[in-house]
Amino acid sequence: MLPTRQNWFPTIVLGLALGVLLGHAGCVTDPPRQDPREAHPHDDRQSEERIVLSAEARRTVPLQTVPVQRHTLTQEIRTTAVLAANENRLAHVSPRVPGRVVEVRALLGESVEAGQMLAALDSLELGQAKAAYLTAKAHHEVARTTYEREERLWQQHISSRREYLEARGEFLRAEAQLRAARETLRLLGLTAQEITQLAWGRQKLSYLPLLAPFAGTIIEQHVTVGELLTPADRPYTIADLSTLWALVDIYEKDLGYIHRGTPARLTIDAYPGESFQGTITYISDVLAQQTRTARARVEIANPDRKLKPGMFGTAVVTAEIPHAGETIAIPTTAVHHIEEQPVAFVQEAEGVFVPRRLKLGRAAGSYVEILAGLGEGEQVVTDGGFYLKSTLLRAAMGEEHASEHRRER
Repeated sequence: MLPTRQNWFPTIVLGLALGVLLGHAGCVTDPPRQDPREAHPHDDRQSEERIVLSAEARRTVPLQTVPVQRHTLTQEIRTTAVLAANENRLAHVSPRVPGRVVEVRALLGESVEAGQMLAALDSLELGQAKAAYLTAKAHHEVARTTYEREERLWQQHISSRREYLEARGEFLRAEAQLRAARETLRLLGLTAQEITQLAWGRQKLSYLPLLAPFAGTIIEQHVTVGELLTPADRPYTIADLSTLWALVDIYEKDLGYIHRGTPARLTIDAYPGESFQGTITYISDVLAQQTRTARARVEIANPDRKLKPGMFGTAVVTAEIPHAGETIAIPTTAVHHIEEQPVAFVQEAEGVFVPRRLKLGRAAGSYVEILAGLGEGEQVVTDGGFYLKSTLLRAAMGEEHASEHRRER
């Protein structure tokens, strides 16, 4: 509890005298009065002792106040983070058929555009598939022509029905073979336009280009001329580094505060003093049994490519406290403790301050909830409160010495 009114300042005269002795500040006590704010259902105010600062003290002591307002309480969750490539924009480029590398065009670290050729292969299997398609296409054209001729002759009663049916059957078989050959090429990665443009002698049938699926940066390269590549190999890995993932571990006790869309701030060891904004896009549904944490990822914009996969940093997730709503709160720097009782200094007028006993609620980041002791709109001291506290304590100590002197007399 705060020292009582009688222990601090028994008379106004003694308070004014102490103000003169202290030089810069003084404490003054008013006669008992009813504070109209006591009607507030949560108020629990003690009798108010005033600290009156002299004009010189107001000029020299750095004091700063803020109004008591309602805030939405938030919780800051700090955790380590490691950067990784955005796997939604990551591709391992591999050939769909085996082939021997005849040309390497793109190198590690280079930026590539969508559809750009990375390397060229000579693939026997692709050449055979293309040849089979062109053969089936030629056979289909011959079978179609024969079928149409036999159909006209049969309708004119020149050709027999048996010859007509044989021509029709051959045409249907040729059409099925052509469709199968076309589907094989599609499965090997050729587009409909590339298949349509296929022709004998136009290009080497076994020529197989490796193309970039989207614009990005080559972050891995494992290919050399003359090497035989198979679909199991990964000659290139391409990543779009315009966005990255920050992988973080959230403790079980903090999971109730965060969700998809919760903002986060990232600081990176390589760039002290800088911060990068992001948003949580994923929270694991499974906890790691040993650490009791859930893996989450924060998506970070990286337009200038300063951030790189593998970097370490710290993620600060700012989350609203569930079911808190808006409540009266003040900065934690405005709260002081006198004899283990939380107190804030309220500015009543220019240079006049009153210590107010508080009932605190939940702490949230740099703010603390006020359950009783302050009213909305009052001005509380955030900077300079230690000076007011020391002034108050010195005045109380001075009164104790005066009381002892009177008892000795």
